[in-house]
Amino acid sequence: MPANLTPEFIKARARFFKATTTEEKLAALEDMQSTIPKHKGTEKMRADIKRKIARLGDADIRAKKGHSSGHDNIPKEGAGQAVLVGPPNSGKSSLVAALTNAKPEVAEYPFSTLVPIPGMMKFEDVGIQLVDLPPLSDEYTEPWVYNLIRAADIVILVLSLDEIDLLDEYLGDLRRMLSERHLELATEAAVGEERVRILPTRIALTKADALPGAAELLAELPFPGVVTSVASGEGLDDFRRMIFDALHVLRVYTKLPGRKPDLAEPYTLPAGATVLDAVRTVHRDFADHLKYVRVWGSGRFDGQQVPSDYRLADGDIIEIHVG
Repeated sequence: MPANLTPEFIKARARFFKATTTEEKLAALEDMQSTIPKHKGTEKMRADIKRKIARLGDADIRAKKGHSSGHDNIPKEGAGQAVLVGPPNSGKSSLVAALTNAKPEVAEYPFSTLVPIPGMMKFEDVGIQLVDLPPLSDEYTEPWVYNLIRAADIVILVLSLDEIDLLDEYLGDLRRMLSERHLELATEAAVGEERVRILPTRIALTKADALPGAAELLAELPFPGVVTSVASGEGLDDFRRMIFDALHVLRVYTKLPGRKPDLAEPYTLPAGATVLDAVRTVHRDFADHLKYVRVWGSGRFDGQQVPSDYRLADGDIIEIHVG
């Protein structure tokens, strides 16, 4: 059923998209609520407006009491944290909904995401945290969004293939907005000039069904990327693998002497981690009483005794001996 939105509603919605303060957003939402036609075709939109008013109202009360809204800090979980950045309707929320247990608002209209939505994505036997962020734009981006980007382990640019012609323009605007906040995108993390945070970046092109043969575009992207489709499932496994590889972590398993290894839940460490790093991760007190460690996997033969500075590989199994 068509929504048949009134001119007053459309004007209020435009004010909402341009609003920069909580008060302005709430005022625009209340006008939207009072002017939207009330029939079956607008049920979902009315419910969404009501939720937004409740969320922003709670945030406004906390701010007036001097408390943080909590958006500035999403505690990291799993092997790493990836923030999803992109223009409105790029498919960020759909990816998070398809790959995690989170339930972000997925809507056909822009700016449906108002708060960060974290969710845990499984890659094989480890979890990776995805965070759906509100769209970045000159008109509608709050400071806490940039704080979350700065703190993340990796940035995923999410861009819709049905708007691929706007890729260069969006990337240019995005680089400028981030540069103004001392943030820079790169293929790998690096040390920048004073105060500049250089973030490892990957690209996810969504809605693969909109452009057959889109995989050919990957070679032209400024950062490594994958083509995905939530509708068909295309590229979702590649998306998981891409993020895991970009995090540069390795998985280490443990075993007790004479027992089978515990392969249910690995420890994750930075690539290049040593045996001693792993021992400290398992239990920091073990390092003070360490006798030796045996390794299965990357050693020349399984179960060999290795020095504490031995560099581990993804999938290694360690047996710690303390005394």
